[in-house]
Amino acid sequence: MYNEIVLAGVALSLIFSELTGLSPAGIIVPGYIALTLQTPVRVVYTVIVALLACGCARLIARWTILYGRRRFAVLILLSFLLNAAIVGTGLLPYDPGMIGVLVPGIMAQEMEKQGVLKSLLSLAVVVGLLALLMMWFGMRVFPV
Repeated sequence: MYNEIVLAGVALSLIFSELTGLSPAGIIVPGYIALTLQTPVRVVYTVIVALLACGCARLIARWTILYGRRRFAVLILLSFLLNAAIVGTGLLPYDPGMIGVLVPGIMAQEMEKQGVLKSLLSLAVVVGLLALLMMWFGMRVFPV
């Protein structure tokens, strides 16, 4: 059933972006976020890592030329390195676990393109629709 939710997330993301012109923080991100709603700390941590990667990329862009694939690769690498640094230095009492390796980088790329607020609000709408779909199919969505 998990694969179907990710695929439904892709379909809903595509429909949402066609209707509104806004990307819900990437085409695959809503499905993965919806599947991890049972652990909200992971969702929040992933968004924070994406925001940090976005900010670091803006700083790096002051001294280097970042665009296109290069920017995308840097955002993915930054999100991975930021997670490793946070976990490795022990800034948090425990490792909340990032959702995937690519998800924060994809989110950061969309935040760079269309803005943080638009990305997060559209992500919330699509994840909400996916959560309703999951509840309809009897899947547990929220922590008990």
